[in-house]
Amino acid sequence: MAPGDPWPSAAEVAPGDRILLTPGIHQNVGPLLLSGTPERPIRIGSVDPTQPSALVGDAWSLDVQGGSNLEISTLMVISGGSGAVRIRGATDAPSRNVELRSILITPTPGVLVPVGVDAEDVHDLRLLDLRVTRWQRAAIELRNTSDVRVARLTLQGDRQASTGVRMNEGVRNTRIEKSALLIIGGSGVAAGLPSSPAPEASTPTPAVDGLVIDGCIFERIAIPVTIGSAKDVRIERCTIVDPSAAVFELRRPAAGWATATDVRASGNLVTWKVNGLARLFIDDQPDASIDFGPNLWWAATMPTALQWLGGFPDDASPQVLEVDPRLVPRSYRPLEAEAVGFGHLAEADASASKDVDPRDSTEDPPNPGP
Repeated sequence: MAPGDPWPSAAEVAPGDRILLTPGIHQNVGPLLLSGTPERPIRIGSVDPTQPSALVGDAWSLDVQGGSNLEISTLMVISGGSGAVRIRGATDAPSRNVELRSILITPTPGVLVPVGVDAEDVHDLRLLDLRVTRWQRAAIELRNTSDVRVARLTLQGDRQASTGVRMNEGVRNTRIEKSALLIIGGSGVAAGLPSSPAPEASTPTPAVDGLVIDGCIFERIAIPVTIGSAKDVRIERCTIVDPSAAVFELRRPAAGWATATDVRASGNLVTWKVNGLARLFIDDQPDASIDFGPNLWWAATMPTALQWLGGFPDDASPQVLEVDPRLVPRSYRPLEAEAVGFGHLAEADASASKDVDPRDSTEDPPNPGP
């Protein structure tokens, strides 16, 4: 398809078809109502992945409504007035088996992206090798989703960015792994911040149920992880560099929603500059707490700094407080042997061959051009 060509209707596209876009700017893609089958998904991408086609729209630049069994890849999406990519289920059923891969999401010059990817009523969503730059509300926002995998995501924000990955309500079984979240003025990952009233129930319902954050980098983020109404959360083997407001936050949930339960942080490496961190934790949930397995915490003033940054719960596992990890710039590989078991490279071979920038995805992102 060339820029300006009409998009095919659902009746014109069969399972297994490929829609290839030639270089140029394609306007207002959607709402797409296309559906393949699990064995024969419909694939949409650029003719030449090295020259990604650009999508731009008035409201949403890529709008998928009710589509299932779709693989969309190797594109540059320039945000519209509402956001860049929207994925919605149909009125009677969720969208299923949708994959976005190797996509660059970028703002219109001079205007921040409101929302990078907005997903609602979607089951089995995969966001792989995405790069989102400069947004306002959230780079990724989820509502009423299940079985979501986010891998090798790169978020490059600024101090105006409110949240990196935001999970509102009805979010089940989400995994965020091997991703880099960089420079965010609010929370890197915020789980269980509902945008709608709580359902009527005899027992309060958690807004988020089942979240794993594993092997990620959080760099220069005010609060790397915020937990509201959430159950079964694991924060594991992450490297957190230069947080400013707090490392973790337990935020009071909205009325009617359950408080946080079964939240555990283990194997993480946290380091910050002297006087650069206000406190270790913000705890606005008196009835909830974070279960701390072993983690490494380092600043030049540790462990003395605990007296003004706050301590750990009495039942926390022993924390490592006096080991300078001696991180290699950019790769954040610890040179200190006692730190090798912590952070995003904890399970990797800590050899010199690993001195690559972990903030680069394993596949080259689309080139935005001049």
